[in-house]
Amino acid sequence: MKKTFILLLLSSFFIGISGISAQNNVPKNLQKSRNNPANYRDKDGHELIFNVKDSKDTLVYLVIHYNEKLILKDSVKPAAKGKFVFKGTDRYDDGMYSLVSMDKKLYLNFILDNNQHFEYNLDTTMNPENFSVKNSPENDEMLRFQKKTSQASQLANEWAKKRKAFEEAGNTDSVNYYKEKLSGINDEMTAFIEDLIARNPDFLFSKMQKSYQSIDVPELKMDDGTPDYQKQAAYYRLHYWDNFDLGDHRFIYIPSFEPKLKDYFQKILYHQEVDTINKYIDIFLKKTEKDTFMYHYCCDWLSYQFETSKVIGHDAVFYHIAKTNQLQGKCYWLDEDIIAKYQKRIARIEPILIGKIAPELFIPDTTLTDDMTQWHSSYRINKPYTILWFYDPDCPTCKKESKKLREVYDSLQAIGKRNFEVYAVGNDSDIDRWKKYVKENNYPWIQVGGNKGNMDYLEYFNIYEMGNPAMFILNSRHEIILNKRIDMHNIPQFLEEYEKMEEAKRKQE
Repeated sequence: MKKTFILLLLSSFFIGISGISAQNNVPKNLQKSRNNPANYRDKDGHELIFNVKDSKDTLVYLVIHYNEKLILKDSVKPAAKGKFVFKGTDRYDDGMYSLVSMDKKLYLNFILDNNQHFEYNLDTTMNPENFSVKNSPENDEMLRFQKKTSQASQLANEWAKKRKAFEEAGNTDSVNYYKEKLSGINDEMTAFIEDLIARNPDFLFSKMQKSYQSIDVPELKMDDGTPDYQKQAAYYRLHYWDNFDLGDHRFIYIPSFEPKLKDYFQKILYHQEVDTINKYIDIFLKKTEKDTFMYHYCCDWLSYQFETSKVIGHDAVFYHIAKTNQLQGKCYWLDEDIIAKYQKRIARIEPILIGKIAPELFIPDTTLTDDMTQWHSSYRINKPYTILWFYDPDCPTCKKESKKLREVYDSLQAIGKRNFEVYAVGNDSDIDRWKKYVKENNYPWIQVGGNKGNMDYLEYFNIYEMGNPAMFILNSRHEIILNKRIDMHNIPQFLEEYEKMEEAKRKQE
């Protein structure tokens, strides 16, 4: 597979006021780590000198790339015309930084690494040909790359214009000539980048360039010789991070890391089965564990993504992450109170995860009196599926959603395709109001409630936390196959898709 080179942003761009966040937006407990190399270096501080020719700024900003944002780290006034000095006794975090003008205009992207005492000469044109740096080997290497890509871009643009002109003129020989020229400059840049990586593999800038390289997926085939796209996709998922050093927390402070995380976990893995997602999360987090700062960031990031996800089944992913990380004593940054909250949260969602068997409920209907009570079992249903519908008769959303459920119920009943029964649980402390609601609406399904039952069903199904209305769908084995409310009109489609997946699993087995 031919690789194409990636140019760093060289031309000027403008950053809106809202694009730069205050430094305290970076969590304090992420700013230092037990395994952060900066903690073990000599505390020799920093002195960064920027000589900006033709600058009229009365203030410039130093910002770091973090979580797709630019976080303000410092600002200084000129020590002399066009000369800006950032000096202090503390060290900055290693990562990719930008020097930004008073008008929020980018002057320079650069790297802060082990050495935080250097001098950079630049001008307001942002043309790297006019730049130079002293006493910073990594930034010197980065600048060499920027100059090379600037020259390559100019040539590529010139040759692309000529190729287009010859295409319009119908001159095939000249078109092919410039195609070869463009291919040659691409090969030259590829070789340049590979050499850069090989000569300084530990430079953050070298690691950044390696991370931009695509994964070469082998042409895996089935027995009959046709492409095996499933195996190719599995290979790509497994090797997605091959060009990233996930044991280097400095990646957190480069602009490409967060998009890569989102691409992998919110696109490539997002709609995979829970077991598949959990498998790749374990592999991913294992690679981060040698750098506790990186592990901290990624563990927190993944926990938040899957705990707040609206995708069906992702609560089981969050459950897996917490059980294998936060509740295993691996997250040193969590205090006892936070751990206790995780334990409580996990205990609440575990019984109602998809695949768990729901307990049999015995709850009375509206005939509830001291001398006459009719109890109904959630197991004694003559349909393949049971919808447990928890509602409050005084809840506007519950009323609206119940009417939508009635529409679906009646429409399927009319054509003889209703394959579910509704077991509706009214959880209202006002028994008379609940009875009145049931009588007035006359829904055709099982109506139970009255705050009595064979168990605390509101606690078991986490209704106290989830709130009303809440919906669960059970199959004929009483397994939970849906544990969150969906659009009522999507229920038939959901059950149809579920049956297709079950049939596919049976065939595979």
